[in-house]
Amino acid sequence: MKKTISAHERLALLPAVFRGAELTVRFQWTSKTASHYLYLWKRRGLVAGLGGHSDVFANLVVGREPDWEAGLRLAMPSAVLVGVEILRRAGWTTQIPYRPEVAVNSAEPTYQVEHFDVKPRPPGWFKLLAPGMVRADARGVAMLSPSWALAEMVRGEGWGACGLAPDDIYWDEVTDRDRAEWAAACEALGLGDLAMNPDEEVDWGRCR
Repeated sequence: MKKTISAHERLALLPAVFRGAELTVRFQWTSKTASHYLYLWKRRGLVAGLGGHSDVFANLVVGREPDWEAGLRLAMPSAVLVGVEILRRAGWTTQIPYRPEVAVNSAEPTYQVEHFDVKPRPPGWFKLLAPGMVRADARGVAMLSPSWALAEMVRGEGWGACGLAPDDIYWDEVTDRDRAEWAAACEALGLGDLAMNPDEEVDWGRCR
């Protein structure tokens, strides 16, 4: 008699985040069968979808707290975290965005997903901002450094319209290194010798 394999046993064989298409290889299923099982697993709360047509799922059997950034990177490898969320993580502000904003290369497949505000950007944007990109860990998405993120926000929309005013920033948390990165970002983005804090005078010679 052929052994029946439970949903928990099958999901225990899969990583914490996976593509739905992986099921056709792992379990030798057709695409239709894989879609059916994913539907049943989602109804039972065993998996959760990243959203859109990404075909990426969080495996809630192996981890109850989904690593959505790992899922985002799996769905859209070019994704870069930008905006207010970076400044919040750096301790520069207590503002919390409704959804973290990510830039995604418009030349690659792009999906609108539930957990992130996806902003398609042309390939040139990634080349221009590359000096300011960092990656916290091997699984997570790349992100702009706080100084580059702020410069990119101010360049695009200006203070206020970008979701922050100068008095929303804890300027005491900003280091000399951060100010030097701001100067580099401003030069790359064509902002000139723009003061990081418009309410104070900055000695740009010290920052370069």
